[in-house]
Amino acid sequence: MAFDAKDAEFLLSRAEFRRFLFAAIQNAGILGHSVSASTAPGRDLGHLEGRRALGFDLLRMIHAGQSEAVRGADPDGLTTLSLSLSEALNNKDITRERSRLHDNARYDELPRGG
Repeated sequence: MAFDAKDAEFLLSRAEFRRFLFAAIQNAGILGHSVSASTAPGRDLGHLEGRRALGFDLLRMIHAGQSEAVRGADPDGLTTLSLSLSEALNNKDITRERSRLHDNARYDELPRGG
């Protein structure tokens, strides 16, 4: 069974999947350097580049779910990458806000005194 544009379109419509896509892209090393000063000598650089290539393949597959106009204007998938980044950032803001509200609720339970 082949993965098609309708599958990609459905997945792109899900916030949970956009967060997953961000995590997969981040883990693939697309958003960072594949080699750093701390990379141990003898480290299999082919493995690192293979992860990046897989991340780009995943991004291209999901980008197929964008409208034809978006794909025509953005053949590299930056729009899809942007969606995953935005979802991850929005989710962090929501998590921070929930944490802040929870922290404030704990302080509200303290007796008020002078």
